[in-house]
Amino acid sequence: MDRTGDRASYDGRELTDGTMEGLLPHEFHVHDAGSASWLVRRVVEAREYAKRVRDWAEREQRRAGQEEEFLLFRYGKQLEYWAAGEIERQRGKRRSIGLPGGTVGFRKVGALLVIEDEAAVLAWARRHLVEAVVVTEKVSKSTLNEHLKETGELPPVGIRITEPFDRFYIK
Repeated sequence: MDRTGDRASYDGRELTDGTMEGLLPHEFHVHDAGSASWLVRRVVEAREYAKRVRDWAEREQRRAGQEEEFLLFRYGKQLEYWAAGEIERQRGKRRSIGLPGGTVGFRKVGALLVIEDEAAVLAWARRHLVEAVVVTEKVSKSTLNEHLKETGELPPVGIRITEPFDRFYIK
């Protein structure tokens, strides 16, 4: 450990003096088995603490995810309708509302290719767009989208295109 000025470094990692303030006895140094043991015990405790914090963080993330899922299930549509009404009331070009707790708004989502009858589309693709048929015998939506953009051609059955729409979001 090298101490110069107001910084300390150990193995190339720099620590501010405040990081260890109160944790180490003043002028600590390893000088015998007792001081070495004390330091090893502290390192092991720090590692155990780090693991407890990681485990706690994982539990908290799961809990927060469940809370978000519940809140959106219970109140999400209400919030979406409120946001749409507020944006309409403001009659501006804004598509979001900034709130102290975050932002709600709408993002444009382009037209989506929705395959409703995979077998029918697969049969069509085998005859008309072989490169859209993947090894697992599944239709490649990206290839169909590209083909649609280039030619305007779609199979006669098993597919539909949605209209563009606004997707609600919370940030």
